Amino acid sequence: MKRRVPRLTTDEEAEAFLDSDLSDLDFSQFKTGRLRFEEGSTLARKTDLPGSSETYRLFEQAMLQRKQIVCVYDDHRRELCPIILGHTQGEERALTYQFAGGSASKLPLGGDWRCLTLSDVSQVQLREGPWYSGKSHKQPSGCVEVVDLDVNPDSPYHPRRRLPSGVVGPTRKRAAAAATRQR
Repeated sequence: MKRRVPRLTTDEEAEAFLDSDLSDLDFSQFKTGRLRFEEGSTLARKTDLPGSSETYRLFEQAMLQRKQIVCVYDDHRRELCPIILGHTQGEERALTYQFAGGSASKLPLGGDWRCLTLSDVSQVQLREGPWYSGKSHKQPSGCVEVVDLDVNPDSPYHPRRRLPSGVVGPTRKRAAAAATRQR
């Protein structure tokens, strides 16, 4: 009987596991995906991994520039703003606020939080428009385990990267410009 792959939480555990006999492991529990390691980790230094997917880079760009995303996910056209970007079990993921478009679970009036596996997202387009982030949620999200980027400047998730302090959304830029013109 094959044994299951254990959950590993540190670089040291992973290295010890990889040095052991792996011939009797059952890998059927895993989906294919792209694996990324945190900067500075031993495995990141030892491994030459390809970069992030094009979809990941577009979601990152949308967050940095506070642009909306229009895309297709689960055969539904969705309009959303990405809030948290990172990885869960090696898969690129984004916690988003969907404010318009379709959904199998019927989008409530005003929008709702959606967790997207980026390998299942297609036809990504960025566009100008108001930034939506929903009402603050007090429950931790299980969508993204390793948070790379979070638009919340007071993020409780300890993201690997923070948005530059000067990054503001298009709505705030327009309001600031209008206030300057009125002076």
